[in-house]
Amino acid sequence: MWIIRWLFIAVIVIVVIGFAMQNTGQTASVQFIKWETINLPLWVIMYASFAFGILFWLLISIVQIVVLKNENRKSRKEIKRLKTEVDKLRNISIDESIIPVEPRPPESGDEQES
Repeated sequence: MWIIRWLFIAVIVIVVIGFAMQNTGQTASVQFIKWETINLPLWVIMYASFAFGILFWLLISIVQIVVLKNENRKSRKEIKRLKTEVDKLRNISIDESIIPVEPRPPESGDEQES
């Protein structure tokens, strides 16, 4: 599996380098609300966009990991509590849990049939 991942990364790097080399002469500017950049090479803008996208993805992933770890910790705590409860129930003697029942006196009709 790691080979496929590294091959995929290598292909992406080659495509990105090829894109940058073919677009060295192209310039563009970015406008955002009232902010505007100077004319920059297109590959710089593309790399900056990619980098901001990766940083955004990283921040979202970190938040997700923290939430999942917290959930995992709570689940482990609940499992430990339930295991302790089950162990306590297993250690109870069977004699302690049975309520003694006094035998019923035989009914008068039962004795005459025999």
